[in-house]
Amino acid sequence: MNTDTTPEVELLAGLRAELTEYEVRSEVREDVAGLAVFTNVRGVFVWVFVAYSGRYFSWDRAECQHPVNDISGAARRLAEQVRPGGDGVVTP
Repeated sequence: MNTDTTPEVELLAGLRAELTEYEVRSEVREDVAGLAVFTNVRGVFVWVFVAYSGRYFSWDRAECQHPVNDISGAARRLAEQVRPGGDGVVTP
């Protein structure tokens, strides 16, 4: 067990676990304290971070935010965005 895990990384790991319920792949990147959520475009991720306040998940350059105390709601919003035809992925 890694005792050096930050609260932000723990929140992101919880979000990652919840995203699996929607069959959305993601990886916690501890080196940047972020969650890389895979999209339908190879090599393009939606990056999720915990806001400085610690109260919100933040993605899309902070255009999208969701309270960290509602992980399932954040996962649902992200899943809707990254699915093919979602509103957040622009194909190059």
